[in-house]
Amino acid sequence: MGLEIEQQIAFLKRIEFFDNFDDHELRQFLQVAKWLKTPDGTLIIRENTQERVFYILVKGEVSVFKTREEDGRSLELTTLRSGACFGEMSLVMDVKRTAGVISRGESFLLMVEPEIINSSNLFLQLKFYKRFCEILVARLIRANQQMVSGGQEMPPPAPGPPEAIAQPPQETPVANGPTADPGPVGAPNPTDLPPRPEKKEKGSLKSLPRRITSVGELPCNPEVASRIAPLLRGECENTLRLADLVQLDPALAWKVMQVGNSSFYRRSLPVGTVPHAMITVGIKQIQELLFAAVNRQQPSRKPFHGLAPLARAFWRHSVIVARIAALLRDVIRLSLTTDIYLAGLLHDIGILALDAIEPNLYPHLMTPDSELCADLCQAETDYAGIDHAQAGAMLGEGIGLPEAYLDVLRCHHQPAQANTNQLAVTLVHLAEVFAHIHGCGHCPGRRLTLSAALESPAWGIIQEFHRPFCEVNVAGFVVSFDQELNNTWSSVTDGLRLD
Repeated sequence: MGLEIEQQIAFLKRIEFFDNFDDHELRQFLQVAKWLKTPDGTLIIRENTQERVFYILVKGEVSVFKTREEDGRSLELTTLRSGACFGEMSLVMDVKRTAGVISRGESFLLMVEPEIINSSNLFLQLKFYKRFCEILVARLIRANQQMVSGGQEMPPPAPGPPEAIAQPPQETPVANGPTADPGPVGAPNPTDLPPRPEKKEKGSLKSLPRRITSVGELPCNPEVASRIAPLLRGECENTLRLADLVQLDPALAWKVMQVGNSSFYRRSLPVGTVPHAMITVGIKQIQELLFAAVNRQQPSRKPFHGLAPLARAFWRHSVIVARIAALLRDVIRLSLTTDIYLAGLLHDIGILALDAIEPNLYPHLMTPDSELCADLCQAETDYAGIDHAQAGAMLGEGIGLPEAYLDVLRCHHQPAQANTNQLAVTLVHLAEVFAHIHGCGHCPGRRLTLSAALESPAWGIIQEFHRPFCEVNVAGFVVSFDQELNNTWSSVTDGLRLD
């Protein structure tokens, strides 16, 4: 790799737009973008023209203006500075430009054609559009808070198009890339662990279903609770942000789904997504529900015997499995009615229930050679009387969760046992395998090898229910998908400060 491209990548890392893009993604982006240099007063976008490109302002300042029909004067609407993007409506619909943009001083831009982005790597598309949507939402919120009543008259723009350049402005780059996801650490000395519970006799299991379904509030992630707290007071002006934060924590998402599917709110069909539940219940009621949930945590009853690395590993595993399952769905191009992200987020909810009734069990995951790490479900059955898949399904049935999620909860370790919703169960199963390959399981320091994914019979289930996948070389797909996960791992762990 030549020095020039490395300089460009380092320069882009200084721009807010490219926060959380890794080197691999920036390298791909630079292959489809075009650098431009604009002198002072250059008209970059002309009103009422139809142009399918948008721009990222790398360095400099531009004015956004609109011409008044009655007198032809140009009024400034806003000023954009380094890191901003504009012309984005060309991504949304094929309409004429509603405003003009003119440079103020020399500026450096990246010009991007939507068709090129749409034909690029899927992982880059997902990262790009996520960042793009964040900017649009933030801009919409600001627009709702202030109305432009007028502006200063604009000077006439200089004639001529922007000048294309071959490389970015020359400045000393400062490497400021995304932080790698190190995973949970800090295993205690085995002698500090609580005594392992006694193995259960079959005759002592009669009360288990009642004990599972009577488990009280499930513990939520304190990091997510702190992020969500500001949105639980007063009017919630950003419901999308609220839904996104809820879906970073399995316990909070579970609570919202529980209320949405309760007899008080439930309609003719089950509530199948967190946004659907929020609409059904009402935002004000959801705020009150979440406020009670995050403030009702029992300080004397910390999850996983108070072992923070285990708690972080659980929360981190849940979100990462959800994200990988959604990526698999998109890459394989499966059409599902089930919210596969939510299914992945909730797939191990039974662990929280078992931890509540046998608090001395999971701390032994901190010992790498523990039998719990070797076969978690069997160890749960031996010491708790039931595994977390069965416990999760019991919980789900108790709150009226839709059947697809019950199948995922019950069969995600053995997808061949699912009689219905096989594709959803299989995607979550495979996502969990890839999460373990990348060291994101419940046992700190342990990971599977790629052979676990290569040898999985789950690919046969996908081929059975999705015929186009029969033409795919499974081994090649597994290796390629795993490599993309390696290259874009910062995307998979984006926003997860749980380590």
